[in-house]
Amino acid sequence: MMGAILCLFIQAGMPSVAVSSSYTYDFNARCQTAYQLIMAMRIREAQQLMEVEQKAHPDNLIPVLLQNYIDFMELFFDGGPAAYQQKLADRNTCLSLLASGNRDSPYYLFTQAVVHFQWSLIKVKFGDRISAAWEFRRAYLMFSENRKRYPQFYPNDIFLGAMKTAIGTVPEGYRWISDILGMKGSIEEGMHMLKQVIARGDDQQILFGNEAYIYYCYLLFYIERNPEAVFRFIRGKNLDTRQNQLYAFMVANLALNHHRSAYALRVLQNRDQQHDYLDMPSLDFELGSIYLNSLQADSAIRYLQAFLQRTKTDYYKKDALLRLSWAYTLKGQSAMAAQCRQRILKEGSAIVDADKTALLEARKNTPVDIHILRARLLSDGGYFRQALDELNSLSATALPDYLNKLMYAYFMARIYDEMGEDDKAIPYYQATIEAGRNLPEYYAARAAWQMGMIYEKRNEPQKALYYYNLCLQMPEKEYKNSLDQWAKAGIERIQNK
Repeated sequence: MMGAILCLFIQAGMPSVAVSSSYTYDFNARCQTAYQLIMAMRIREAQQLMEVEQKAHPDNLIPVLLQNYIDFMELFFDGGPAAYQQKLADRNTCLSLLASGNRDSPYYLFTQAVVHFQWSLIKVKFGDRISAAWEFRRAYLMFSENRKRYPQFYPNDIFLGAMKTAIGTVPEGYRWISDILGMKGSIEEGMHMLKQVIARGDDQQILFGNEAYIYYCYLLFYIERNPEAVFRFIRGKNLDTRQNQLYAFMVANLALNHHRSAYALRVLQNRDQQHDYLDMPSLDFELGSIYLNSLQADSAIRYLQAFLQRTKTDYYKKDALLRLSWAYTLKGQSAMAAQCRQRILKEGSAIVDADKTALLEARKNTPVDIHILRARLLSDGGYFRQALDELNSLSATALPDYLNKLMYAYFMARIYDEMGEDDKAIPYYQATIEAGRNLPEYYAARAAWQMGMIYEKRNEPQKALYYYNLCLQMPEKEYKNSLDQWAKAGIERIQNK
């Protein structure tokens, strides 16, 4: 904790932070090893190294930065409100210390910018969005200034590249806001910066290389929408998903979101569990979802319940409860499924899109046909033939209500789309859009975005732009933030070609 680091400063007889001449930024071999351990989620081992470093070099400020990394990891992956408030005070002390070093070092602005960047993400998670925006702006301006001063200091480009890519998803009509705030960027520019850093070597050779890889994979997956390139990159770089728990989480998470549940399961089952890693209840959530996608209800229930019992945050509780209700539905235990849906109304938060969707589903009184539910889960897991068999066992006209008919059309489209049969998918997407364009459910908006993706892939930019803009116009409330960002990124890609 930051308090422990500060105690070491006092024990070492450090002068007050106002006296800055003795503070240095030495990212030496010991600090680099500590960084690698933090990024592998081996927090205790990293802290032990940082204590050794602080005793050996009490004037080195890099352990202060690394402590903020630990605080970030703990808060981002499972921090609760109490821990957030406590570490918020530590953040202020951390920034004061980092600002007391040598102003002529490239680490002077860089280390402060990293802290602002990390806290922008934390504050978004805890709902402090206005403050998060200002943290993001401070980080951006500091990285930009540091890049002007030290153009060869490539770690700037890791963070600035990620930020410019994110700024690039702001729609054209709102660019004036980011311009006024002094922030400019594009997807093409940001990804180019990241690629240039990555070309320097592997994550062990590049300073802050773990982050370069993680930001690159997530941005390539969600912004450039090129999942196949992501998994080629993961294989080509031979990322250590066995002894690096953060890589294991990332690869499993991306695989799970790309209909590759079997691959995600192998990654999580093969990870090393001997070392003392940071506790991550989110891994239980991932395992529960993986088993649910292959209709293994008992295993899904075990892991989803473990997540709900162990997590300290309100995020994804509603989503986990919805998945738990599906698992009980698969087992024919309708009373338990109904109980889970009632808990959705009372537990967790509705800030992230997945939890918003769970809340909307819990409020509906329309039961979903069991074959559609099974097809939905199998499709999510990548078991497309089995999913298609489930839907082919139904007659669409015989379905009892609009919601089941809408879901039938949508999942037919998604299955054919994922199987590479676009010509069969398009009529079902069109039917989904026509039936659901004025409804709050996400199916029509997602169908419009998928159509945009199909036409972008076919190099028909005008049709792609039409459907991306149609997605933005939809009134759906479930995945609004995510779908809008994806549609904006699609428009940005086409306009930059």
